[in-house]
Amino acid sequence: MRVWGLTGGIGTGKSTVARLFSELGGVPTLDADQVARELREPGQPAHQAILKRFGTADRKELRDLITRDPVAKGDLEALLHPLIRVASREKLEALHRAHPEAPLLLYEATLLIESGRAPDFESVIVVTAPLPDRLARISARDGVTQAEALALIEAQSPDSYRLPHADHHIQNLGSLEDLKSQIRKILDQIKSP
Repeated sequence: MRVWGLTGGIGTGKSTVARLFSELGGVPTLDADQVARELREPGQPAHQAILKRFGTADRKELRDLITRDPVAKGDLEALLHPLIRVASREKLEALHRAHPEAPLLLYEATLLIESGRAPDFESVIVVTAPLPDRLARISARDGVTQAEALALIEAQSPDSYRLPHADHHIQNLGSLEDLKSQIRKILDQIKSP
């Protein structure tokens, strides 16, 4: 089972890149954020622990809290990351069984490098984008102000932290055709002996 990590800061366009890998190369993706959402649902492993520590399991309230409080952010990550690791492994194995013909699987995770997961993958792709584009995407997608979007970006590691871990760097400069071109080059490298 070949699994590559796909990472980048909030608003860089990771999900678009993952979708294009699927469309252009038949590469299935597992989204770590979706795994985390499932783990936080009532009755799931993280829900009660999150309620006990934070008094809420509401996604927006937690996001606001961890944006303001680095200790809370660390506590939430320490609680979630081990659970995400186990659940993701199971889901990747199921994805592989469902798509045995796929050239590889992608594991999309914002905190791939921060959580120490980079060595778990055959290769790591880091997606970057200009700050104004990221701010616009986050504001439009999440219905937040530019200042709130900037706070979300600043609460994460900068590109300069992620890029040294990259085997492949995709620059999302806003053009879908340019993104497709970058992805096709990576897919060609995967297919070449």
